[in-house]
Amino acid sequence: MMQSLLLVILFCASAFSLTAQQQPITIKHSPTAVLIENVGGQNVVNFDFLIENTNQDTLELSSVKISLFDAKRMLLQERFLDNNGTAPSIKTIPNRVWNGVSKELVFNPFPAYSASMQVRTMAFEFTFGDNNDKEYTVKYEVMPVRYEQKMQLILPLQERLLVYDAHDFHAHHRRFNYEFTPIKQLGFSGNFMRYAYDFVVVDGGGVQKKSDGKENTDWFGFGAPVLAVAAGKVVIAEGSHLDDKKFDIPALKTNPLALYGNCVVIEHSAGVYSVYGHLKQNSVSVKVGDVVKQAQTIGAIGTSGSSFFPHLHFEMRNSIAHNAEGIPSYFSNFSFLRGAEKQAVKYGTVDSGDIVKNGK
Repeated sequence: MMQSLLLVILFCASAFSLTAQQQPITIKHSPTAVLIENVGGQNVVNFDFLIENTNQDTLELSSVKISLFDAKRMLLQERFLDNNGTAPSIKTIPNRVWNGVSKELVFNPFPAYSASMQVRTMAFEFTFGDNNDKEYTVKYEVMPVRYEQKMQLILPLQERLLVYDAHDFHAHHRRFNYEFTPIKQLGFSGNFMRYAYDFVVVDGGGVQKKSDGKENTDWFGFGAPVLAVAAGKVVIAEGSHLDDKKFDIPALKTNPLALYGNCVVIEHSAGVYSVYGHLKQNSVSVKVGDVVKQAQTIGAIGTSGSSFFPHLHFEMRNSIAHNAEGIPSYFSNFSFLRGAEKQAVKYGTVDSGDIVKNGK
């Protein structure tokens, strides 16, 4: 067996930089502020690692360990992914090989922990191996902060809704790779839909459409009124696109919201915007500069932009530029509908697969 050289380097969120000769791996996290969101009784931290190989050697990620500590640096929990077994857990991270000088985005593989744990520090250890059987263990620490929403939001639709896709670990909103070359070339440098939702109107039995769904009008939600989640000022109002499920990809270079076709963006305060996408052609009932009230109708569900079927894409974000980052959204006074049971919620989040409705 060839002898391995173990090189241990300590990094943290405010880490000092070493030269490329001293270490081949640099790590940072994005976004800068790691927010704690409470979802279904768990604390969730939704962020990414940007990992760069700074030399010509090929490196492969072989293990990741996380240790959770409280404010007194007492260990609360420890977990890992590694190469053990016939279907190693490390393979749940798809991008594990850095071929020479390169950068890869790795979604935080440990996004949730018990809400009962008062976590102050998340300490990660990434272990890499090169072609010469050398190993490099890079330590990196993150200190998450709890997100505090300063305003009351309502769900953006009045009907019975299926949360078709939210922003859990497997949701496509969560898995937006802004380091992917075609995306990066369009100018994106963050995940604007990190905390987004796709809402689909359903009937009392949870059915989404009347027939095969080939026509927009087959869907119960097509044309359903879309509501402002809170009061604010309209900064974008686009309503001329056809309901043809198409959008101009190159247009994203100059208009980062082109993905959503017809859309409305409301500014609620500095750095807090709500976005309503894929609206029906000619349904937008507000214009730029309008001041809207909470629950005011601003448009209707359509299939404009990158939309496979009639639904509302909703997100909160901190900007309308290419570097926008998503922010969490907690809704007030809604109900979970679980079979014959109705669970009223005064304030909370929704998740992929939930069936919900405005009001108690």
